[in-house]
Amino acid sequence: MRRMMAIFLCLCCFVGCESKDSGLEPAIEFRSALVQAGGCSFTAAITVDYGQRVQCFTLDCQADGEGTTKITLLQPETIAGVTATVTDGGGQITYDGMALDFGLLADDSLIPAAAPCMLATCWMKEYISDAGEMETGYQVRYRKKIGEKELLLDTFFENGIPFLAEVCYNDSGILKIEISDFAYH
Repeated sequence: MRRMMAIFLCLCCFVGCESKDSGLEPAIEFRSALVQAGGCSFTAAITVDYGQRVQCFTLDCQADGEGTTKITLLQPETIAGVTATVTDGGGQITYDGMALDFGLLADDSLIPAAAPCMLATCWMKEYISDAGEMETGYQVRYRKKIGEKELLLDTFFENGIPFLAEVCYNDSGILKIEISDFAYH
């Protein structure tokens, strides 16, 4: 009897583990394709919630496989053309000697304009904590540590292509990225 119960429990664990692993399969396939391609390009329409105000801007993003993302500001038009090279550890935004300040998020840990670099880094190498099918597609949650702080990045996919990402800190959404024109390099 004990032997039958042990076999039954092992089978239950095996079936449970297998269903969880198969739920991660699309996320792992996306990561593999991205790494093999050496990166990706996409347009990021970013909405930042500072609590007392909301700011929107649009970036053209070119992410390589080494953790570097080159961005060009597309919107707002008054500052279009500002470019930056952002690494997983920071960034510099320059245009004719001008510096831009989008403010900081997550207790001064995240520069909003650097969010596409962080997103691409998560897609390629950060910890995948959850993944699964939804009514409208597929969702993957990544965990990203910045110092002692942890950010959650949810990416939503349709037909294997990301179309939306949200960054959460302390159980609050702080940044939303609408992704368009996604392409592997």
